[in-house]
Amino acid sequence: MKEFMMIPRGFNGLPMEEEFLTNAENKKNYAVAVADWNYGPEMPTNEPGANKEFYASLAEAMQCDEKDARRKHCSNCEYYDNSFMTQVRIERIPMAAYDKGAGFRGHCEKLNFICNDMRVCQAWEDREYED
Repeated sequence: MKEFMMIPRGFNGLPMEEEFLTNAENKKNYAVAVADWNYGPEMPTNEPGANKEFYASLAEAMQCDEKDARRKHCSNCEYYDNSFMTQVRIERIPMAAYDKGAGFRGHCEKLNFICNDMRVCQAWEDREYED
C-alpha cells in the first residue's frame, strides 16, 4: 500500500506567511506600468496589424521597427516569471478586468505586478539563456 502524502498547511502547500505581492501593490504597480512604461495593448490579440497605434508608439520608444515591437511579449521577456510556485502565489491575487482575454498571467519581476503573456512594455528585455 502506498503511503498517504501530507500536504503542508498554507495555500496549496505554500506557507501563508511567505511574502509576495499584495492585491493593493499589484493595482498600484499595474497603474505605474501603464502610465510610465507603456504597458499594453489594452485589448491584445494575435491578429496581424491590430493595435497599430500602440505598437508604433512602442517601437518608437524602444528604438526598433514595428515588426520587432510586435514580436515582444511579456512571455518572452527576461523579467516574466510563470514558474509553478509563482503561479501558486499569483492565485492569491484576484483576477482583474485587464486579465480577461490577455493570455496567461505571470509575475513581472522588474515592475512587480501581475502581467499577461500577450502584452508588453518598454521594460522588455530579451531573455538570457544558459547553455
